[in-house]
Amino acid sequence: MIFAGMTAIGAQAQTYFVGGALGVDYNDGKYSSGSTTTNRPSELSFELSPMVGYYLSENLGAGVRINIGMRNRNNRADDPTKNKSFDWGFGPFLRYTVLSRGDFSILMQGGAGIFGSSSKVTQGTTTDKGPKTFGFDIGVMPLLSYNLTSRVSLEVSSNLARFSFTTQTEKTGSGDSQQKETESSFGFGVDSFDFFRSPYQIGMIFKF
Repeated sequence: MIFAGMTAIGAQAQTYFVGGALGVDYNDGKYSSGSTTTNRPSELSFELSPMVGYYLSENLGAGVRINIGMRNRNNRADDPTKNKSFDWGFGPFLRYTVLSRGDFSILMQGGAGIFGSSSKVTQGTTTDKGPKTFGFDIGVMPLLSYNLTSRVSLEVSSNLARFSFTTQTEKTGSGDSQQKETESSFGFGVDSFDFFRSPYQIGMIFKF
């Protein structure tokens, strides 16, 4: 389940806005083979993504956003390995209203930012550090807005139509045994800030 909410607070004709997204995702299950039933690995994820911005004009806004995410994964009973990871991201953005027709509006939002993650792997009573990543992301994606009332709008974003460039480096081990792997990608894809890799997010915007 993913829930996203955005709130805009305006002063002097909606000059400033703040917002955010909150996401919770849980996966679990079982599979059977004959008379044997085995639990699948379970995973619990959490994400918090506050943002704050300023309207430079009626159609143009600028701001910054921060993403914080955590994930816990427990393997099956026959493999009691536990994985924990912490994700973060930070970056500025611009959004521009391309078209307005009645209560509908189409916006384009572009931004750049840095992101990273760290992880731990626990087997029994032993805990080891897992891979660490650090990267840079720049991209543009569309937003669809619908005015429910004069002060409340519904906003939908689609990562499936996001055009982006991402480069990241993953480090494993330490000291002389440390290994680094760098990967870059360009094209359509899911937002690197979106740790749930959800294709859509829905938010509510309240104007005052």
